[in-house]
Amino acid sequence: MTVTDHDSEDSPLGGRGLDEETAEAVLEDAIADGPSIPFGSDSHRPFDGEGGERGPELSDTEPEPEETLSQPLVDERQLGREERLALREAYGRTRTFFKSRPERYRGLQRRLKQARVRDTYDEYLTDSARFAVIAAVVAGIAANIVLVVLGVTGRLDALEPLFAFSGRARDAFLTNPLLAGALFVPLFWSLVAGGAVWVGRNYYYPRSVVAARRRSIALNLPYAVTFMYALSSGGMNVVEVCRRLGDSEEVYGEVANEFDVVVREIDLFGNDVLQALDNVRTLTPSDEFRRFLDDLLGVLESGGDLETFLEEESEGALDNALEEQASFIETLGTLSEVFVVAFVATPLFLIVILMVVSFLGAETVELIAGLVYVVFPLAMVGFLLVVDLLSRPYEEPTASLAADGERTIETEQIADDPRFPPYQQSKRETGLRAFLSDPSRAIRRRPVLSLGVTIPAGIAVAGLGIWGGFVEPTVSAFLGAPLPTTTGLVVAPLVTATTPLMILHERERRRTELITERFPDVLSILASANQMGVGIVDGFELVTRWASGTLAEELRRVRNDVAWNHDLTGALLAFADRLNVPQLTRTMTLIAEGSRSSGDLHGLLEIAAANTRAQAKLARARRREVGSYVAIVVIGFLVYLLVIVMVSASYLTPIAELAADSETTAAESPVSLGSIPVETYELLFLHSALVQGFGSGLIAGKLAENDVLSGLKYGLGLVVLTVVAFFLLV
Repeated sequence: MTVTDHDSEDSPLGGRGLDEETAEAVLEDAIADGPSIPFGSDSHRPFDGEGGERGPELSDTEPEPEETLSQPLVDERQLGREERLALREAYGRTRTFFKSRPERYRGLQRRLKQARVRDTYDEYLTDSARFAVIAAVVAGIAANIVLVVLGVTGRLDALEPLFAFSGRARDAFLTNPLLAGALFVPLFWSLVAGGAVWVGRNYYYPRSVVAARRRSIALNLPYAVTFMYALSSGGMNVVEVCRRLGDSEEVYGEVANEFDVVVREIDLFGNDVLQALDNVRTLTPSDEFRRFLDDLLGVLESGGDLETFLEEESEGALDNALEEQASFIETLGTLSEVFVVAFVATPLFLIVILMVVSFLGAETVELIAGLVYVVFPLAMVGFLLVVDLLSRPYEEPTASLAADGERTIETEQIADDPRFPPYQQSKRETGLRAFLSDPSRAIRRRPVLSLGVTIPAGIAVAGLGIWGGFVEPTVSAFLGAPLPTTTGLVVAPLVTATTPLMILHERERRRTELITERFPDVLSILASANQMGVGIVDGFELVTRWASGTLAEELRRVRNDVAWNHDLTGALLAFADRLNVPQLTRTMTLIAEGSRSSGDLHGLLEIAAANTRAQAKLARARRREVGSYVAIVVIGFLVYLLVIVMVSASYLTPIAELAADSETTAAESPVSLGSIPVETYELLFLHSALVQGFGSGLIAGKLAENDVLSGLKYGLGLVVLTVVAFFLLV
């Protein structure tokens, strides 16, 4: 009998191919992995416990896919000794252990499939066990190395707190610390490392991937439904619509991946579109997408009007997107409050307490320096990474849409058109050649490239300050004159290196916002002109007279491209690539794909205009809501700066004056004020404010616009404000 490999790499519900060295092992694998077999055609009937296919009497009572996923087969719990030996020979002991107990890992199986992990659950668990063992061994070796170092340096007493959990353990450590440490410490850290890897890989990672996919589906579903509506309105059948959507992963994210599974179900397993959609509905992690597929299946099974259904869904999906965005904005609000506690209140509390403790004779200067130069910057970087991780599913996609290769131009009148030579020149200049021919234009479109010029300029500013004798790059100079030295060696180079980047980035961001706001009107004008019988070339000519700036220039290029190449789809995709505006990527994909299947260009442009307006509405709602969070971050830093300046001016300065008067210090002060490193504290306070100011600005930009570079304007402003405050008040 031929056994079908239902867990092949291309299977949307399974993982990599299985070992078929022995027929018995493969049959038992089919039994163990029965729930992963796709449902639909007769060739995919499940197996019975004896190795044969189930007969008609059993196929009539075949469970639903969801029921099969949640209820293990009875055969899976009754593997005999010979069957286990066959599995062990084929897969090894570890994998056989997991494979013979599938009922324990139903939840993990489902999460792996929802996360689109291609490994089967037993392969995944086997890899997890291997990684956990490796982590445990590495942790044990590292613990032994640390133990040896502590023994050589005579610092084994540092391990005593680890043995405080038991009186006997503590007595054993005090009697023979090296032996007790060698027996306990490596074992402890091995268990911690191995357990962390096991829990992280089997519990945290699948859940986090599924949650990220769920958020991505919720964000992209409204635009994907609009895309489906645009294609179906042109007469495209539902299978081809699914295929086009599945090919647009860069534009529609995880929704495209879900429909790609539908297409693979149809192409690889021979299922009809209803069965394919039902299988995807069973495993999708998004409740909203499952509801949409339920309604879609109802329309297809009843023979309803698909176009009307998709139109209604596209209108209602915008409300769902607004709700999803509102939930995310609430998360940002929580993060802004966490920022105030973690980066304003906590640093102030630690610095002031450690400073007061040092006045009583404790050595805390190194600890404060570690907080200022290591802990605070790393904490801010970690906070930015957390915000980025939470915001990633909500990022607008950008993709390269234009097809490769040169399109043939056959129009004879082109030779006399003065606009054609510059057009051809711009098409030939790509990549490095385009950058060399017009560096300023390339830098304007990609502001990060400006760092190649501004970073050397910032270094040159610091070098000029040192060469001219204005500042000295020494520790004594920082301690003696912290503000001038820090300004010349740190602040001035930082401002020089990042100010051009900030200006160019803000200019590009405003250009993007302007295009996004005005483009729906462009599409509406094109739709109205087309409805009145105006050709597409003349329609673009009409729009260019109304538009201005970059948008008018790019629309003029689209007009010329369509007129000379007679390729509307290619011209629109190239237009989207040149603009590089994320919100327009979906719109251009919708128009380009729709124009291939529909002759009703007016209706298509109206749909695209509505879609673009919906995206602009979401963007405006976000900017309106998150403005208060930027204020929270900025006000939090201002509080930090005020306290630091007040402590430095009202506390450290009088102490320095008292310490200068040795008689007063000796007679009246209970503490030796001369031993207090006032200059060091002033330097640390200044640097802590600069670190907090620049980091707070970047965090404000990330919270407000999901872009760190957008925070440069806040960061540089707060840095300059810090320098001015210390100059005037300290």
